[in-house]
Amino acid sequence: MSDDKNSAIESVKVKLSRTRTWGGMETENVYRPETGIDQEYEEKLGDPGQYPYTRGVSESGYRRKMWTLRNIVGYGAPEDTLEGIRSALAAGTAGINVVPDALTQQAVDPDHPAFGVEVGAEGCSIACARDMERLTQDIDITQSGVAYHYGMLAYAVSAAVATRRGISLDKMLGSSMPDFLSYSLSGWGQQVFPAAFAHKATLDCLEFSTQNSPYWAVAMPQAYDLRERGAPPWGEIAYGMAIVNRTMEDLVSRGLSVDEVAPSLAWVSTSDIDFFEEVAKFRAVRRVWARTMKERFGATNPRAMSIRMACHTAGKSLVYQQPLNNLSRVAIQSFAALCGGVQSLEACTFDEPICIPTPEARELATRTQQILAHEVGAARTIDPLGGSYYVEALTDEIESRALAMLADIEEKGIVEAIADGSLEKLMDEHNLTQEREMASKDRIMVGRNDFVPGEEEQPKRFTFDKENTRKHIARFIEMKKTRDNDLLQDKLRKLYLIAQGDDNFHQAMIDAFVADGTIGEVWGTVRMANGLSYDPFHVIESPFSFN
Repeated sequence: MSDDKNSAIESVKVKLSRTRTWGGMETENVYRPETGIDQEYEEKLGDPGQYPYTRGVSESGYRRKMWTLRNIVGYGAPEDTLEGIRSALAAGTAGINVVPDALTQQAVDPDHPAFGVEVGAEGCSIACARDMERLTQDIDITQSGVAYHYGMLAYAVSAAVATRRGISLDKMLGSSMPDFLSYSLSGWGQQVFPAAFAHKATLDCLEFSTQNSPYWAVAMPQAYDLRERGAPPWGEIAYGMAIVNRTMEDLVSRGLSVDEVAPSLAWVSTSDIDFFEEVAKFRAVRRVWARTMKERFGATNPRAMSIRMACHTAGKSLVYQQPLNNLSRVAIQSFAALCGGVQSLEACTFDEPICIPTPEARELATRTQQILAHEVGAARTIDPLGGSYYVEALTDEIESRALAMLADIEEKGIVEAIADGSLEKLMDEHNLTQEREMASKDRIMVGRNDFVPGEEEQPKRFTFDKENTRKHIARFIEMKKTRDNDLLQDKLRKLYLIAQGDDNFHQAMIDAFVADGTIGEVWGTVRMANGLSYDPFHVIESPFSFN
């Protein structure tokens, strides 16, 4: 990597360059009702930085701290993705979000006999601590955190890397998405993540990271996946809060307080194509969160009541045909997120329906956010649509629908509703309604069901040399032969015994990863301790003995 400090992850930021309009008029940081503040305003909206945080979590908005401009990277072996990280930083990305391949997301090793062709195909293969060390070799993890777009073991493997580097876990930066209930709900299914097991895994990860790594952020709920799977905007809030509420209740029963846990959480949201609806949704999320934390859980810490929001524009809104049209979609969705006051933003690349994003497409996604910051004026004032009759009505309606749906879910119980398939049925019904509207053209997507182009030139596709992936798999197999397998056997036996009971098994997982355990071996051990198969796909058996 270049020694130029401007290419380092610590120095790349999106900045506020102008507080005047393009025409030259000076603007205020925030605008309030001209007739004065009344009780209804204080109860429903409040000024930015004040309960219930409808208008934003900071009183100074983006004027004090801009959103983090993020870009997704992930393909091939760790060294391939590292090169992508360097390219993204050079293009102006401030935050790196690493996407693992499908095997890593499900804790399946790259030498699994059933899945060799999938290794590194749609993300980065990260199968052990050595892989994570290669991926983060340029990054001081006490100064800059990588956001990992998965929950399965991302924290434990990162903690093992910190341990191997002699870094205390309380100094470690980064984030992961250990909302395993949403994964079970969003397509992983009961085979990979039975609901009760998923919930226990989430509780253990949150408890351990809260107590040991205060600077590690937890992306929860993973509402983005819930929307992509099939939920309306109010469903995003209802499903997300149902997961959060059950998680908080059970963490409190373990002796933690909401004031301890909630400040480390970030709501992971989508920004879909309906601009005004999405702005209203972001505002409604903050209000529902604040009132729930205060009134239901007794939070007193303002940071527990003011949820941070990490946003990714809507992948499912992108269209394969005429993919350059996706640039318009992403720009509108990004602007909605910023008008809604998110703290970090990933803009989709226009070619995501086609392939892994090309470097050119990633750069365009970065430039979109820079144009919004410097030219459009997205950062000049907080909650610019606050007070709009339309947006305020939408905010109230989304909140009302979300709370009604949440009450129905909690009457049954979120874990139970996931386990019996009733929530997936709701999602399927929502998707079916949308498909029927598409078929009848009651809902139009340009290029997909109307204004469909004739023959068009195929867009450029991302390609990369698979040689590194082949070397990565060979290196992985060799590591398993040459590591201290007696030491690993001892660590896995201890993990098995702890995971059988009610105690938190995260430290034991970290110890196993420090001893060169692989994701398949470590998580397979946890699965067996919980009465599940070592391999969720029933192809291989554990090579270790736990007797």
